[in-house]
Amino acid sequence: MTTPTPSLPREYAAPVAGHTVADVLTCLQAFDVPAQARNNMASALRGLSKVLDRDPAFVPIHAPSLRRLVAHASPGAISMSMSRWRNVRSDANRAIRLSGLSVNVAPEQAPLTDDWQAVALMAPDPMRRSVLRRFGKFCCNQQLSPESVVDEVATQFHQYLDLNQLSKTPERTIKDVIRFWNQFVAVDPSGRYRPLTPIVSTRSYTLSWAELPDALATDARAYGAASLDPGYFDDGETRTPVQPSTAAQRERMLRRLASAEILAGVDPSALQSLGDLVAPDRLKLALEFFVERNGGAPNNQVFAMALLALGIARHWARLPEEKVAVIAEWTRRVNVKQHGMTEKNRERLRQFTSDAVIRSFLMLPDRLRDKALRRPVDSRSALMVQTALAIALLTVAPLRLDNLRILDRRIHFRRAFSIDAPYVQLSIPASEVKNKVDLEFPIPPRIMDMIDLYFATYQPLLTNNHPSTLLFPERLGQPKHDTALRGNITNAVYKEVGLRVNPHLVRDIGALLFLKKNPGQYESVRQLLGHKNIQTTINFYAGFETDEAMHRYGDVIAAYRGGHDGGGAP
Repeated sequence: MTTPTPSLPREYAAPVAGHTVADVLTCLQAFDVPAQARNNMASALRGLSKVLDRDPAFVPIHAPSLRRLVAHASPGAISMSMSRWRNVRSDANRAIRLSGLSVNVAPEQAPLTDDWQAVALMAPDPMRRSVLRRFGKFCCNQQLSPESVVDEVATQFHQYLDLNQLSKTPERTIKDVIRFWNQFVAVDPSGRYRPLTPIVSTRSYTLSWAELPDALATDARAYGAASLDPGYFDDGETRTPVQPSTAAQRERMLRRLASAEILAGVDPSALQSLGDLVAPDRLKLALEFFVERNGGAPNNQVFAMALLALGIARHWARLPEEKVAVIAEWTRRVNVKQHGMTEKNRERLRQFTSDAVIRSFLMLPDRLRDKALRRPVDSRSALMVQTALAIALLTVAPLRLDNLRILDRRIHFRRAFSIDAPYVQLSIPASEVKNKVDLEFPIPPRIMDMIDLYFATYQPLLTNNHPSTLLFPERLGQPKHDTALRGNITNAVYKEVGLRVNPHLVRDIGALLFLKKNPGQYESVRQLLGHKNIQTTINFYAGFETDEAMHRYGDVIAAYRGGHDGGGAP
């Protein structure tokens, strides 16, 4: 029996009972494989444990548990290359299977029949044929012909994947199987094969405006327009216009509120205005829905929706004061007071504990640019240079994503002059910044050279030749959607250096690196990040210096002990 270490977060805890990587290591000598393969598997199992920052005795081989751990792993944090990480996962998976300790409801050992070979060949490319072959092996093991495949068989395959697959999520694989089956097999003119019912994600619930009452959509659009351009004498929450990104976020939250209420049983025809939407009897159903989705506890998203509903009830719908008071009390109850950095971000910053890892991350833009230069000049290499530029800018100008994605070469980059040498300055007016603070950052010549290369060779390929001076445009020359830009950055960092980094975390990385070299200089960090209040900066980043203080204290104790700590200071 194994138990989780007390210091590990709940979502990373091993099962209370079950086999672990340590058990698999014990079984290795009994595997009927060449010695080199046995050594590779042993190395992979220890490498897996090292990446997960756990003793092998605390790494479960129960596939759903191990899959969650691997999904949050950062091999780059221990300077493991991504090619090595792929080999580690492959060899570890093989060792777990050979051990016989994992649950295996239907081993894929039966060879494909001629009928299943023919089914796989219906797909037009090797990747999709491989997916159908894997499904075919499962069915052959069950002695099922292609003509016998129905929804129940797909469900059984999904269950098998959930209990055995360690890499991609089972949901992704089964969706691929069903999609390829319906595209290439079920449409066979012979009519021998039946289509499979697509899997609808249980996380997807938000309706579009076209699926909601027209009157509600009209009122929501009017509210959004008033938020973007409030009249000076209007009775609103503020006369200051909100940012377009804030208006878009509110629009999404309103659709989520309406969708949640409908899922909870509210008749859609009863939602004819925002006043109807935020009426306490209906709003309560939506808030309960979101709390339940979050495991029975409120979070920042629940609070944001309650706060939005309160503002609409008070200033837009002008509900009776007693109803506004009820919503105000609910908003108070779900207010998750977050003083400082979230534990998730603190954990992600632990990736950056060595100079080698920091250097690898900071050099990533150069690596991506050089990689693109070795490729043909096409949309793929253009996207690579665009992503390199985004990461490079974030490392020298820790912007919020909303500011990054609308950067314009003509508007935001201005030549400035210092006493020593001329340089280019990135200048963002307060009107475009969340905290209404002017931001200015000097841009190093190496990044300006990248910008010049990008505009001369690659940027026109991403706009389909629509004239644009935006750094991050879409195909029609408009600013790139935040989801797309965030995904490009996050995926590139993980794929190239094995680190889990999103654009906003780069702001925290910048503060971490600055305070390591300049302890106590919170005012400089406040200006760097554009915080209005220095207390916000202190709340978020004082913990960095607390960690350093604890390490220095450990060094003091170790020095007094004369180096007899059996491993040195922490």
